[in-house]
Amino acid sequence: MFLVIVFLGCLAHCCFGQQKPNNVCPTFQDYYTIRNNSRCWYDFSAEFDTPTVIKLNGYPVIEYRVPTIDGFILGMFRIPSKNPDAWKHPIYLQHGLASTCDYFVGIQRNSLAFVLADAGFDVWLGNYRGTRYSQRHQNLTVFDQIYWDHSMDDIVAYDYPALFSTILSNTDPNGKIVYIGHSLGTTLGLMYAAEYSDIVKSTMHMLILMSPAYTLANMKAPYRLAAPFGSAIMNIARELEIFRLVSQEEILRNGVRLICLESPPLMQFCMQLYNLFYGPNTQFTADLIPTYFNHLPGGTALKVLNHAADLVLGNFRKYNYVEDNYKYYGSLTPPIYDVKKIPIPVQIYYSTQDWATTEPVSLEKFTMFTEERPHVSDIR
Repeated sequence: MFLVIVFLGCLAHCCFGQQKPNNVCPTFQDYYTIRNNSRCWYDFSAEFDTPTVIKLNGYPVIEYRVPTIDGFILGMFRIPSKNPDAWKHPIYLQHGLASTCDYFVGIQRNSLAFVLADAGFDVWLGNYRGTRYSQRHQNLTVFDQIYWDHSMDDIVAYDYPALFSTILSNTDPNGKIVYIGHSLGTTLGLMYAAEYSDIVKSTMHMLILMSPAYTLANMKAPYRLAAPFGSAIMNIARELEIFRLVSQEEILRNGVRLICLESPPLMQFCMQLYNLFYGPNTQFTADLIPTYFNHLPGGTALKVLNHAADLVLGNFRKYNYVEDNYKYYGSLTPPIYDVKKIPIPVQIYYSTQDWATTEPVSLEKFTMFTEERPHVSDIR
């Protein structure tokens, strides 16, 4: 025990014994004098990965390496409840497109994962294949082109069964999973619940969707203009064999950090590009930008991006192989994911100012199976 205490003391001294340099400021103007500016401070969320951020916020964390039947090894983190009388239903948090579970721990104690943990819940943070924490494979590496040959269908068919099985085997046998997804995480949740309704009925308690992305036909963001060219882009990437260059998070994240954190004008420029997708009224303050670009982009397959582009074209279906659809599905068009088959309650939360997942889509497409006035207390 004495040696453990000494080790922890040394670790704390190494990490915090010396004053860490400032890395965040409250305004863009303050970043010009960040080193000696008393208005700026050090935020470890802008430097470390998810398990470290969880620990430094004072929470326990358990890391799981989850194998899928097709060889991928997924990273999942758990914040076990400190409450011995914790509610029996575990909560699973699913990030969105080109993101990771970092999204749920980035604003320290105000982060969703910590708010839920403080409320006594058993919190699980998932990462689907190809993202920062789920890039291992039994036989392949991220340098293999075939590694990136997966769409949302593969996440639904292979990743989710493995992740959910791990959660259920390590929690109350009478409990069911509460699924909370953001953006593309809502898409994946809906696809899974529609495709495997019998399993979902016995293993999941409800779906809670933030910025729900069913179809995105009414998207206001100008990026929607690229959606019709998804298949053409895929063909070019396949011919040039550049799947890894446009998918692997390390390459993308280092490039983004180099550009977007170089100077206040570049920080503002990057945020303007961000706002073109989500809308001009995003409440994204200057002090959050280093944290945001420390964690994002988290990597994803170009094929997943193309599948997401199909949502913008008004489709909620399996991956579109165009001329090869008959080979894969026995039909000229991909089968749809029928949300009418979802057997559990669904609650949605959206912003009327969101340019990506707009209000008309949310109301129009979800009223068939959502509760009209959702309350967080209902999940108990």
